[in-house]
Amino acid sequence: MWIVPESLKDIEKAGDDSIVLELIDSFQDDTASRLQRLHEAVARFDADRVKAEAHSVRGAARQMGAEGLAELCRAVEAGAPQRNWPELEDQVNRAEVHFAEVRIAMSEYVSGKRRGR
Repeated sequence: MWIVPESLKDIEKAGDDSIVLELIDSFQDDTASRLQRLHEAVARFDADRVKAEAHSVRGAARQMGAEGLAELCRAVEAGAPQRNWPELEDQVNRAEVHFAEVRIAMSEYVSGKRRGR
């Protein structure tokens, strides 16, 4: 699931909700694109690209409080050199499902902020 990280709460407390909403929107768009590229890299058996994309998603997910997604991507990144393609595909699929859950939670949070809650 997703919990608003302290760093975003601090930005909100400083009085700039719009930055937080932009960060969430950017994270969602970037992560969706990176997960697509991750699937493509697995399909092409490109271990270097798998590792690079998983690393990028992992870092962004940690910064945005999506720890479960970050852990799944850590496993993909660590597993890329072994080139166990069926396992990597399964892990990427699990990461995508987890991202969908995070995205829903983030979207609900954003909707609440825009309604003024």
